[in-house]
Amino acid sequence: MTADPDEESTPWRLPSYIWLDTARRAWLEAAEKAWIEGYTEGYEQSLQRSRAQSVVLQLFYWRGIDVPDAVRRKVRATTDLNQLRTWRDRAYEVTDPADLFADADEQPA
Repeated sequence: MTADPDEESTPWRLPSYIWLDTARRAWLEAAEKAWIEGYTEGYEQSLQRSRAQSVVLQLFYWRGIDVPDAVRRKVRATTDLNQLRTWRDRAYEVTDPADLFADADEQPA
């Protein structure tokens, strides 16, 4: 038995109890389809997060507001899409990028 070069990157292994060639092929095709769908979904989510991060920072740029490195790093490190959307909405109004992270309760009405 040879070692799978991508053993750590895939959770699926062909079960040893599948003997029929047609069943093996069906199992492998199903595993391939599931892996591709999962990869595509993960890629799309990653792309959405990257775009959301860029929009938050771009809004400050368009408004002529310099963003400190600490704020930039925090925005780029965030992967929660809902949080990024909240920050995007705040970026339209705040004048200090650090205020982006203030709780909604602390924001003036």
